[in-house]
Amino acid sequence: MTFIWTAYTLTIKYTRSSVEPEQMYSATTVVFCAEVLKLIITFAMFYKECNFNNAQFLEKVNQYFLNAPKELAKMSVPSFAYALQNNLDFVGLSNLDAGVYQVTTQLKVVSTALFMMLFLGRKFSARRWMAICLLMFGVAFVQMNNAPAAESKQSGEKAENYIIGLSAVLATCVTAGFAGVWFEKMLKDGGSTPFWIRNMQMYSCGVISASIACLVDYSRISEKGFFFGYTDKVYAVVILLGVGGLYISLVMRYLDNLYKSMASAVSIILVVVLSMLIFPDVFVGMYFVLGTMFVVLAVLLYNSVNE
Repeated sequence: MTFIWTAYTLTIKYTRSSVEPEQMYSATTVVFCAEVLKLIITFAMFYKECNFNNAQFLEKVNQYFLNAPKELAKMSVPSFAYALQNNLDFVGLSNLDAGVYQVTTQLKVVSTALFMMLFLGRKFSARRWMAICLLMFGVAFVQMNNAPAAESKQSGEKAENYIIGLSAVLATCVTAGFAGVWFEKMLKDGGSTPFWIRNMQMYSCGVISASIACLVDYSRISEKGFFFGYTDKVYAVVILLGVGGLYISLVMRYLDNLYKSMASAVSIILVVVLSMLIFPDVFVGMYFVLGTMFVVLAVLLYNSVNE
């Protein structure tokens, strides 16, 4: 999963920086296509789990998906929370420096741990709390590595509303932790509903959320076309986003949300290292070295406890 998200981040960066703004594809259509892809793959995986038996497949889909509106409503909660998170991301990035934004979003590691205690009844040892704190500080140091360059680029530009941006980012941390833990709870404590049916419920709601986002961007999409600006690399973004989302659900089924956070932290470090080779103006200093040490130590410390 770490390598998938690293490739996804770098591909996004390349596709968003290599073309002029008027030739840019719509991000809302990419998210919509990715959600549709997740739903298709989920149906295919469940069909395989049913040993390609049409009668068994249709019976379970009818029982657990079509005739289970309450369960579908439960899965709509994390789906729409993720949609809210995506919108808050735009607000935060519109009003904060990118370095400040990325540092502040690492608070989602703490919010995830707190929601796991509330919803899943998890208890963490002092060693694991130390690992969580080390992870948060480590990723923050890595992102602070690029803060000086970001500040120099901001000089002379229009002032941003810091309070609005900071409020949006803090709300993002809460919604990210809440949605992830709710989804994990439904996967692990959702009764007899099969795993892939849970994913069907999640991604069908995701398609609805993405459709609403496309309606917000309707004027631009209707003017230029749904697939305007798409290249092979943009299609790669769709595939990576779709496959990455499925990997996250597998991680939350067999491990937990904090392992996902650890993987995200390692991915951020890989992104910075590979960005040095791909993109200009990427600086690595002592903050990066110190942050890398913190993240590696956090991963080792978290996994050293058998809980």
